[in-house]
Amino acid sequence: MNNMLFVAVMTLIQYFVLSLFYYLALKGPQSKKIILALTLCGVLIFIFDITKWEGPKQFNSIFASYRTLVLISCGIAVFLQLLRDEDLIERSIYMNRVPLFWFNAGLFVHLCCSFLIALTYNFTQNSVYVESFQSLQKITRSLNFIAGIIQLILFYIGLSKIKGART
Repeated sequence: MNNMLFVAVMTLIQYFVLSLFYYLALKGPQSKKIILALTLCGVLIFIFDITKWEGPKQFNSIFASYRTLVLISCGIAVFLQLLRDEDLIERSIYMNRVPLFWFNAGLFVHLCCSFLIALTYNFTQNSVYVESFQSLQKITRSLNFIAGIIQLILFYIGLSKIKGART
C-alpha cells in the first residue's frame, strides 16, 4: 500500500483552491467562464486518470501536468490583467505595489518548476534503469524545493504589501 491516492486527492483539492483564487482574481466574465470550464475538464481528467489511465497507486502525471499547465496559464492571464488595469494606471499605482502581483508571482514560479516533476515523476519513479534517473530526480526535486522557497519569499512580500496598505 502507498499514499498515492492521498497525493492525488490533495492535488485535486489544491487545483480547486487555486482555480478559485484565479476565478476571484480575474475580472472578465469570459475569463471566469473559461476557468470554470477548465476546472470541470480537470475533474474529468482526474477521474479518468485515477480510474483508467494510471490508477490510484501511481502518481497521476496526466492530471498533475494538466492542472499545472492550466494554473500557469491563469497566472499569465493575471499578469496581463495587471499590466492593462486602467484603475491602477489612473491612480498611478505600479503593479508591484499590489499584493496580488506578489502572490501570483510566487505561484507562477512554483508552478513552473512543478511542471517538470508532474511530467516526469512516473517515468523516473517506475523506470527500469532507476540508477541512471536518480540524478534527474534530484535535479527536478531540487528545482521544486528552490521554487518553493522563492514562492514563500514572494508570499511574504505580498503579505507585507497588505500590511502596508492597511496602515
